Amino acid sequence: MCNKCTVVFVLGLLILLSIQFQPSDSLQTTIGTRRPGESLTRWPTSTTLTLTATPDDTRDLPGLDDDRNGPLQIQRRRLFSDAISSAMIITSLSIVLPPSADAVVSSDGATPKTVTTTISPIELVATWSATAGLNALDPTNPNFVSFDPSAYAAMRDDPSRTPLFKKALKDRIQASPPLSQIVLDLGTGPFALFAIMAAELGAAKVYAIEANPAVAASARQVIQKQGWDDIITVLEGFSTDMTLPDNAKADIIVAEIVGSIASEEGAYATIFDAHQRLLKDPNNPNNWIPNRIQTWAAPASYTLHNLFRPPEFDWTKIAAEPVRFNCRDNNLGLLDDPQCVEDIVFADIVKNRGNMGGNTKMTTTLHFSASDNRMQEANEIFSEEYRKGGLPKTEAIGLARTASHSCTGIALWPRLFLPGLDDQGNGLVINSRSHPSGDPQRSHWQTVLPIMGATPAMGIQPGDSIDVTCQFDIFSTRVNVAPSYRITAQVFATGGTS
Repeated sequence: MCNKCTVVFVLGLLILLSIQFQPSDSLQTTIGTRRPGESLTRWPTSTTLTLTATPDDTRDLPGLDDDRNGPLQIQRRRLFSDAISSAMIITSLSIVLPPSADAVVSSDGATPKTVTTTISPIELVATWSATAGLNALDPTNPNFVSFDPSAYAAMRDDPSRTPLFKKALKDRIQASPPLSQIVLDLGTGPFALFAIMAAELGAAKVYAIEANPAVAASARQVIQKQGWDDIITVLEGFSTDMTLPDNAKADIIVAEIVGSIASEEGAYATIFDAHQRLLKDPNNPNNWIPNRIQTWAAPASYTLHNLFRPPEFDWTKIAAEPVRFNCRDNNLGLLDDPQCVEDIVFADIVKNRGNMGGNTKMTTTLHFSASDNRMQEANEIFSEEYRKGGLPKTEAIGLARTASHSCTGIALWPRLFLPGLDDQGNGLVINSRSHPSGDPQRSHWQTVLPIMGATPAMGIQPGDSIDVTCQFDIFSTRVNVAPSYRITAQVFATGGTS
């Protein structure tokens, strides 16, 4: 808190006491509005200031000064008597500053007064649509996520994804009599990868649905070239708009329609509809591949958000388009252990929907605490990244320190569960980032980071609280309506001194 603000605060506090002098009064006020880019104001762990004043008093009174290089310091400030109403005499005024950052003020006499003063947290917010920030969108379906050829190739070649899908599909098909299973592949893609895989593994019939006309045409060519056109039929359009030929229902549904935020490719609406119409036994989790998808989240710092600042760079221009990181990118550092923010269980989707009424939004609250170990690790990694970018060593070290103690937004990434077990007897789980640490690893899925302020929340210390509210509007039953997302975060100086 600056010196001028200190004087204003003390004056305002005493004026409030003087003009509201009733025995039962309890007053509340706040010190300013915190903005991204400001360091958190933090109180010392415990301080008691005793002030004595009368209407005729003119003296130096102690004030509070926020020294950003250390704890809050006690300074001398001049307060003149004309700030105190002659109608009120304060014989002994105590200001107690506990770790909670509340200032409790009371008089000594028979008419106690309490004024609770709260330092406002730094507030961060971001709102965006599922299609925001993506490079390639199908012009025929502008509210639906689609991809360019390189993205499809990355999916196909992802070693953490494709082999596990094959294992789950093989175990499920080959657990049944030969040539007995009908497989439905939702979102087959240009290579018809899982549709062809199902045919090779012994499916009697495979229906491959693809909404993008150009991608569907590519899938037909690949299927015909590989000689599977007698087993695999490509159906063009949204699965929600069609029935299978002869009103058939599938024994198994493969639905790799999982975005970097799990729900962003319309998985909820697609699975909700398929559960009701397209699968013989939709309540059996073994009939869904995957059968459960999640989104995990953690507060994160970002090197470039600290390097490029206003007015030279205006991050607000891309506020509606989250940054999408390669999952091995070291320019992003997590401030705390990840938590699950979104969890969709395919077999239970209709049952769970019945408990929601007409609500289309999922609201989740998460509480994080800034980790000393994570910030130290980010400090070292960020310093290396800045040096790789050409910054001098001294500048890189200083900027890394600042960046590692800042928060740009809440990072998000998916996690998938498949039926069956791996060779070690463990469940089949696909992690786009290491679990449970959230450390970077190879994956075609990206880490989504909404930029939640023109500048980061600065001055974060170990133990500081980051309270997050996520509102995901994902439960529409119309697949061509893009999901939308809103995240708000409050950063509180509850940890150590800055």
